Amino acid sequence: MKSLSYYSVQNGEKGDINKCSMASSEYPLIVNCAGNFRTPFPFSTNNPSGRKDFYIMAIQKGELEIPLDGKGFIARSGSVIIFPPDYPYSYSYFGGEPLEYLWVHFTGSYAPSLLEECGFSPLPFFAVAESDHRISDKFSKLFEAFEAKRRLQRQELACILEQIVLSASKTIFSDDNPRTLEKSVRYIHSSYNKKISIPELAAMENLSNSRYISLFNQCMGISPSAYIIGLRIGAACDLLETTDMSIKQIGILVGYSDSHFFSKLFKKHVGVSPKDYKFKNKKS
Repeated sequence: MKSLSYYSVQNGEKGDINKCSMASSEYPLIVNCAGNFRTPFPFSTNNPSGRKDFYIMAIQKGELEIPLDGKGFIARSGSVIIFPPDYPYSYSYFGGEPLEYLWVHFTGSYAPSLLEECGFSPLPFFAVAESDHRISDKFSKLFEAFEAKRRLQRQELACILEQIVLSASKTIFSDDNPRTLEKSVRYIHSSYNKKISIPELAAMENLSNSRYISLFNQCMGISPSAYIIGLRIGAACDLLETTDMSIKQIGILVGYSDSHFFSKLFKKHVGVSPKDYKFKNKKS
């Protein structure tokens, strides 16, 4: 099937990446344009100035490489990407399985609040969920509304857009969605005594840094950094209770080469120094 595109706003030249780009607060939600893009041929898109409206992409097939936070992320089937207005973006398709993605550009006074209320914050947003027909079904309704040109079309398009955003939110943040950060959490547990960076963990889950931190807090109840510190302090307590190793040796084993820093951090979290903890809790 060929690509399809529909326009409410006709500004810009044919082939212009910012065609139908418009910001307005005249109405709560305004759908500027939408479509279904399909291709088996490699290509790259680069928009260094961004658009004036919001941009949602929902990947159906194939893989699209998208740079975010200075790293390249692979958007696969089920991925949802949201770019805010005036955000420079680019993406590339290098071939393989034919690419297909659904897209919509929109604006309006309620648009920022709608996205935030549905969990799509901060922007840009990137996440992978199980491919869900609910999103594609809503896009089909959107395209049909464009084609039908019924009375109150603007309001109908706005209503369906809200359904698309709600469906995407339900899919991504559903309890049934296997986005539990299992890969990165497993890595943290096996390597907590090594230097671990947020970009490294985010890349494992195919998320931007900001989105990873937000989702980690949502899933685990604390930040990634606090979680790692908790594992290190817990391991240190075990070693203090069960071994004759020095404070410095234990600090190094759990990831802190500076014994003074380790002792200060330990006391901050446990309430006593490593030395006092060892004296009170040493197991024979």
